[in-house]
Amino acid sequence: MSSTNADEKKLKSSTSDTYFKFKVTLLGLYHVIMIMLLIYLLIKVWPNYYAGENGQQLETNYFSLFGWSIQSGSEAGLLLLVVIAAALGSYIHAATSFVSYVGNKSLVMSWAWWYILRPFIGVALALVFYFVIRGGLLSVNTQAGDISIFGITAVAGLVGMFSKQATDKLGEVFNTLFKTKEGEGDHARKDKLGDKMSVTEKMIPLNKITFYTIPENKSLSEIKLDELYELLNETVTRVPVLNEKNILKYVIHQSIIFKFIVESGIAASDSSKSFDVRNLSMEEFLNYPGIKDLVEEAVAFVPNTATILEAKEEMEKINNCQDIFITKTGNKEEEVIGWLTNVDITKWLSV
Repeated sequence: MSSTNADEKKLKSSTSDTYFKFKVTLLGLYHVIMIMLLIYLLIKVWPNYYAGENGQQLETNYFSLFGWSIQSGSEAGLLLLVVIAAALGSYIHAATSFVSYVGNKSLVMSWAWWYILRPFIGVALALVFYFVIRGGLLSVNTQAGDISIFGITAVAGLVGMFSKQATDKLGEVFNTLFKTKEGEGDHARKDKLGDKMSVTEKMIPLNKITFYTIPENKSLSEIKLDELYELLNETVTRVPVLNEKNILKYVIHQSIIFKFIVESGIAASDSSKSFDVRNLSMEEFLNYPGIKDLVEEAVAFVPNTATILEAKEEMEKINNCQDIFITKTGNKEEEVIGWLTNVDITKWLSV
C-alpha cells in the first residue's frame, strides 16, 4: 500500500513538473512571437522619406490598419510609433526578467499575467507620457512634422522599459500643476485621514526595508557600486544606505545610478580610457557632480509621533525630496525606525 502511495505521489509530481514546463514554454513562445511582431510593426510603421524637387523632405509610405490608410509621419502614425516603441521597451524589461528567473529556476507562475500584460501596461503609460509632452507640460508645444521621430520613439521605449521612473515623473508633473496654496487642499480638510494617521502605522519598518549596510572595515573607495545595483529589481528602485548602527547615510535611486553609469561611460570614451562598470566605486559615485546633494541632502526626517500630513509638509520643504525616514525624535543621526516614499505619502493622503 505504501509503495502504491509513493508511486502515485511520484506520478503527480512528474505530471505537475511537466505541466509547469509546458506553461514556461508557452510564456517563452509568447515572448518570441511578441518580439517578431513588434519588429515587423516597427518596420511597417516607420516613415520613409525622399527629397522633393525643391529639396523638401516628402514621405512615401502609407500603411493599412483595419481598413484605414494611415500616413506614417502623421499624428496617427506617431501614436502608433509610440505604442510600438513602448511595447518594445516593456518587452525588454519583461523578457529580461523572465529569462533571469527561468535561468535561476525561481520562476513563479503567479507572475505569468505580469509577463503577458507588461507590454500593454507600458503602452498605456507611454501614451499618457506622450500626451503630456505634446501638451507642452514637459517641453514646448510642437506639430507632428516638427517632432524628431527618433527622439519620440526613444522616449516611448524608455517609458515602457522604466515604467516606475516614468510614473514618478508624471506624479511630479501632476503635483506641480495642481499644487494647492496654504490654507487649501489637505491644509483645509482637517478631517482628512492623513491629518490623523501616524507615520508608524503606514511606514515600511526597518526589518522589511531592502537596504545596504556599509561594512565597518570598508572605505567608500572599496565598496563597488555593483553591490548596490544587485539589490535593485522590478519592485526595488531605490536603496537606503545605512551604517552599522542603522543610521541613514544615503538614499540611492536607480535612475541616479543609470545617469552616473551612462555619463561615466561617455566621459571614458571621450578620453579613450578603458571603462568597466563593475569597477565603479561608491566614492566615485558620491563625488560625481550633483549626486551627493540628491542622495544625501534630498531626504526628510520626522519623529515617530508625526502624522502622514506632517511628513508630507517636511518633504515639501526640501528640493527633490522623495524619501522620508522615521526616527525616534526626527533627528537624522538616530537609528532608522521606518521609511515612507513620496508614492506612499500620495497614496495615504488620497484615502
